[in-house]
Amino acid sequence: MASAAKVAATTASKFINPFLSKPIVPTFKSTSKLGVVVSAGKMKKAVKVRIAGQEWNRDIRKYFPSSKTYLCADPTSSLVVGDLIRMSSGWRTSKSIRHVVTAIVAPYGTPINERTPIPTESERIAQRIQQRLLKDVRRAEMGKIVAKLRIEAAKEKGYEVPGLEEAMRNVRIMEEREREKGTKGQVQVKGGKEGQVGSARERRRVEREKTEGERKAEKKVMKEARERTT
Repeated sequence: MASAAKVAATTASKFINPFLSKPIVPTFKSTSKLGVVVSAGKMKKAVKVRIAGQEWNRDIRKYFPSSKTYLCADPTSSLVVGDLIRMSSGWRTSKSIRHVVTAIVAPYGTPINERTPIPTESERIAQRIQQRLLKDVRRAEMGKIVAKLRIEAAKEKGYEVPGLEEAMRNVRIMEEREREKGTKGQVQVKGGKEGQVGSARERRRVEREKTEGERKAEKKVMKEARERTT
């Protein structure tokens, strides 16, 4: 027993948090492009940008105009149709959005000084780190080891780690909004069982509120039920 405890202590002393040598939010290689906004205001914090180009026709042996369109993130909703902008790749915000606006080169209509400023790269990274830490605080409360390690690394690097109340604030706001919508996010009665959860979001909320002891008790009951059926 003493040797096992000694080995465990030695292993713990040699363990190095892998997130100490990594950034809290990974960065990727990016390229800069110039394009014209062709659609704005139809998506939340996103616009469609057209980039002019040329395509070589090997039969005619001549270049022809060939444009490409991209979905571009607009964090402050500052762009309008007709703006000439500079955007950067390597900033994924959804499945189809992998670019973000970095500057308005030539505005169309409203002057730049009358619009919401475009966030700089450092401001965008700081906001993403804050969102990452908020998510890690919620996951650490659920017992996720990776989230705990990342929080420890953030503290050692000098970042301010938010509290659980702040991390859960946006989640509660979204839940309240869904409850107000009516059928979405509210508890429904099905098959005579009152209190049955009626949406995936509500089920996740109930799961988060369970304690570690409740989760272990549920696993034990399910295991005993499987053993009785076999």
